[in-house]
This record gives sequence, C-alpha cells and structure tokens, in this order.
Amino acid sequence: MKDQRKELFIMENNVRPGILVLINDADWELEGEEKYELHSGDNIVFVSTLHGG
Repeated sequence: MKDQRKELFIMENNVRPGILVLINDADWELEGEEKYELHSGDNIVFVSTLHGG
C-alpha cells in the first residue's frame, strides 16, 4: 500500500478498528491476515463498518 494513504487503514501496525478487509470476497482473518500472500488477480476490498447518524 502506498505510504501516502496508509494512515487511512493502518493504526499501530494493525488494520484500524471499523475496517473490514476482504480478499476475494472472504474475510481476511479466514485467509490468514497478514500472512496471506497476494496473487495476481486477487480482489482486495476495504469496507468501513462505521457510519454517521
């Protein structure tokens, strides 16, 4: 990930609370989190679970 936008997703070397990470439509926790090796064609999605009211 480019360092210029990293702070939007990372806090203290972890994914920020309230951000769901999907790898090929599966929760990244099921894929081994940071141990997962990205492959060509993988689809990575960051979803905010926080919203204003």
